[in-house]
Amino acid sequence: MMCSPSLIPYPELPGAQFTSLTASLVSNLTINIPESGYTNNGAVSAQGVSFCNVTTTYTHPGTTVTVTVNIYLPTTNWNGRMQGIGGGGWTAGGVHFPLSSMSMLGAVAEGYSAVTTNAGHSALDPADWVLLSSGKVNMPLLEEFGPSSLNDLSIIGKAITQSYYGKPPLYSYWNGCSQGGGQGIKLATTYPTAFDGIAASAPALDFTGLGVGSLWPQIVMKSLGRYQKNCELLAITEAAVEYCDGNDGLIDGIISDPDACTFDPFSVVGRPITCDDTGSSETVHISKVAAKVANATWAGARAMDGTRLWWGLKKGASLVEEKVGFAIQPGLATTVCSKDGNCIGKPSMAADQCIRLLIKKDPDFDISTITMAEFEDIFWDAEEEYGPLFKIQPNLDSFRDAGGKILSYHGLADSIIPPDSTRDFYERVAAKDKDIHDYYRLFEAPGLAHCYSGRGGYYPAGIFKALVSWVEDGIPPHELAASTFPRNGSIHDGILCPYPQKAYYSGLGSSVMTEDFRCEN
Repeated sequence: MMCSPSLIPYPELPGAQFTSLTASLVSNLTINIPESGYTNNGAVSAQGVSFCNVTTTYTHPGTTVTVTVNIYLPTTNWNGRMQGIGGGGWTAGGVHFPLSSMSMLGAVAEGYSAVTTNAGHSALDPADWVLLSSGKVNMPLLEEFGPSSLNDLSIIGKAITQSYYGKPPLYSYWNGCSQGGGQGIKLATTYPTAFDGIAASAPALDFTGLGVGSLWPQIVMKSLGRYQKNCELLAITEAAVEYCDGNDGLIDGIISDPDACTFDPFSVVGRPITCDDTGSSETVHISKVAAKVANATWAGARAMDGTRLWWGLKKGASLVEEKVGFAIQPGLATTVCSKDGNCIGKPSMAADQCIRLLIKKDPDFDISTITMAEFEDIFWDAEEEYGPLFKIQPNLDSFRDAGGKILSYHGLADSIIPPDSTRDFYERVAAKDKDIHDYYRLFEAPGLAHCYSGRGGYYPAGIFKALVSWVEDGIPPHELAASTFPRNGSIHDGILCPYPQKAYYSGLGSSVMTEDFRCEN
């Protein structure tokens, strides 16, 4: 097979005009992708990988948006499958996005033809593309970032795969987490025949609801007129884990069932702790303000009448920024304290970008000025303006009827996307279809933060391969093997169970293996 653009015609894509297509051979590549780099998979290590690197661009007449799609085609040992790779944050994908780039390499190393789209931009910062110079939202780009580019990716990927190999892929899969997970669910609801199997983990199911809802802890602190130190909420989280860790019979530093955790943060008010938030070590006492903020972050955003606007985090999730390994784990209730002990709020990047750019349409807007009453108005303004574009409706009927399968996991210690948002979506689908397990299974992962990150947690590195087995062999996963990250030199093995089942530990605690767990309702 020759890797030449002259042998690969432009795909047929209704309503699109192709502007370029290039192809170059990448030979004898050594690929080492860590477990955290290949979404929904384990680590990949391969030598001598060669593939045809195809890049094509196209526009939709009437817009100035140019979309770039990258396709990696193995020159040998193609497994007959195509894998679509999703994005993260404000990025739809593309090889300029580090996680998408690593997942593309992981996929091609395993023999997949791999495809990803940048949806018209390669910027990591939404300030570079969301607003036009006039101050209006760049709706053509926003729509490409939303659902428009996803079906195009499927059509282009399949067509170029067929042109190169002389036959179409037998099976096509979507692989994504966070924004990429939301893209997967959007594909299932909007383009039900685009992919046979979808791995959609920790999905962003309501992009603007998530953005605005993430501001809630900061709103609560502003309403209280006081801002706690980060060390107080770190201590509260540690106390919650200590209090509820053993509920499952295993002491592993993880709350396996946060919903059953009855820890009360007011029980540790007044406890002395060591704190260095002001730049020097001092002893402080956990305050009532910190306890109130913890409860508010766990409960989630509320309207003035007390009804829920957005879901809260689970007990055990990081409430404030903290360094974990080489990464910074975000936290919705983070503060910044000066040397004199005065603290101010530090809103999450997701909330700041969403409200400034999409809602207020003012890059200089200061979201710290928002009051509790204004917060509710902003939330509903966001839902009204962007809900039709970004809020995914729980209708998988056509995807089910097409024979598609979805596997998803969501970390119960996710500090970015509340796991209850995914559970709520699943339950709304299940309310209309008691046979949901025939095509959609959700696995909740104790202790796991967003997608992969965090201090620990059970990560199901084999979920994508389980999806392939379900689609091609009809074998649904009744449990997923999962392992914690190395902590103090030890790794715990366990299982994740399909919701609403939960994993229960039945071992003795001296050595923890998957056989020591069972799934029960």
